[in-house]
Amino acid sequence: MTLKTRIKICGLLCFLPAIVLCLRLFYLQTFRRSELTTKAEKRVYVQTQRDTIRGRILDVNGVVLAESLRTYAVALSKKNVNKKDAILAALADTLSLHQDDLKTLWDTKGNFFYVKKGVTPMEYEELEKRTSKEELTGVEIEPEYTRIYPYDGIAHDIIGATNSKNEGLSGIELMYNKELSEITKSQRVKRARKGGIIYDRSQDFTPEIADVYLTIDALGQYYAESTLKQYAEKYKVKHAMAIVQDPYNGHILAAASYPVQDGMSLPFQFTYEPGSTFKTISISAALDSGNTDMNATFNMENNNWVLNNVVIKDHERTKDVLTLSEVMEVSSNIGAGKIAYAMGAKTLYSYLKKYGFGIKSNVDFLGESSGILRDYTTWRPLDTAKAGYGYTVAVTGVQLVNAYSAVANGGTLMQAHLVDKIRYANGEEKVFADPIKVRRVITPKTDDEMRYMLQNVVIKGTGLPAQIKGYTVAGKTGTTEKYVGGGKYGSSHIASFCGFVPAIKPRFTILVVLDQPEQALFGTASARIFSEIAKKFLTLYGVPPDQENYAS
Repeated sequence: MTLKTRIKICGLLCFLPAIVLCLRLFYLQTFRRSELTTKAEKRVYVQTQRDTIRGRILDVNGVVLAESLRTYAVALSKKNVNKKDAILAALADTLSLHQDDLKTLWDTKGNFFYVKKGVTPMEYEELEKRTSKEELTGVEIEPEYTRIYPYDGIAHDIIGATNSKNEGLSGIELMYNKELSEITKSQRVKRARKGGIIYDRSQDFTPEIADVYLTIDALGQYYAESTLKQYAEKYKVKHAMAIVQDPYNGHILAAASYPVQDGMSLPFQFTYEPGSTFKTISISAALDSGNTDMNATFNMENNNWVLNNVVIKDHERTKDVLTLSEVMEVSSNIGAGKIAYAMGAKTLYSYLKKYGFGIKSNVDFLGESSGILRDYTTWRPLDTAKAGYGYTVAVTGVQLVNAYSAVANGGTLMQAHLVDKIRYANGEEKVFADPIKVRRVITPKTDDEMRYMLQNVVIKGTGLPAQIKGYTVAGKTGTTEKYVGGGKYGSSHIASFCGFVPAIKPRFTILVVLDQPEQALFGTASARIFSEIAKKFLTLYGVPPDQENYAS
């Protein structure tokens, strides 16, 4: 074999591995390209749930009551951790965690586990600096949103709550979850060599969410809640509620509950027999239907009126004969019962329906109750009489305050509103709170007569504690024994007051209800709370005094 031939063979042998390698690469890139690309992408890229922002909930003035704040979820990928003790120490220091707890998580969890969610931007920055400085690997930080309520739980029972997935669970958060939420989507992210997550900023998006505006005034809500809480704790009540409404447009300006539970708003869900506050309703019905007049008088039967073998008494015996206005002033059950009985079940029932009792107010709150109003054909004569002073019927706070607003505004029932509007991401708005006149309930003449008598209740009757220096006030007290079943009433009771201020040109209708105070209370206690809340609203809205001969 010649030298030249040997050189050619050696050269061929040298090229043979390269040829084999090229053929192999050709095979891999041509026939297994899809399979290998998928495997590579799985190593480098992962699908993760995109962090979703949620729309805001605001008060009528644009004050934010609930919003989503950018936070972070910190996790560990154990297989990517290079310095276990150092990383656990860094996490404990920067995230305010106990190192022993972190060690327990490390020992009991799998390769990947979350250390803490809701990490603030400041904590995030500190952790980033620490891991970078000490060259620590294995920490994964995912951006997310956390729901916050800036005003320390104001209107919490109305606003409601969300879960860890940013979904509404109760209250407005649940009712308008579709508008407040965006459709949850996943996105592809890149996993860095050290285990971290790299987000592709080219995938930025504009969230398709809306903001929900309430008719609630945040500051007024605070005043109502704090005042109600103060007296509820003083009187050791089981429950309490206060609701403030604009009588001319139906807007609910405040709706306070005690105790506070998210999604459980007593003014819309709690039902009770209204007692003597209902005399305003029954007596206005009798006046408007022509079944009584301002000159009528009523025999008090020596405080022992017997109807269907049942004795009806007043709390305190006053005069033997009372005028219509005096029936209201001293809160006579005998007087109101006689008026309702003479009017008849059918007529009284028709006015109760006109005032909006027995059906939901459609105030737009989840779980709103319709109250209880049986058809008049099932009423016995005694039921008719007792309905005249607020028994045998059950109402919600929003129903009663809305009925009193009808008296305050001149006789027209307005649609109650809790949600003002929804503002979408594109700037469009859907308005809910335009004033809607439901129906005229009583004539202007009847309304003037009722306003006169309700003012007398505050001037010289049971509503004296509701007086406010410089302002005319109209309203009615109520004290109700609580029904315990079997046709019997127990020793516990409900004390309430409903009224409006100023009496001549009302700005606010306010109801206060105290349920089961430990000590014996009457509607006068609720009248005092009414006065406190009313003063704050009059000041907040800059309503000038209207009382004649008033000197500040």
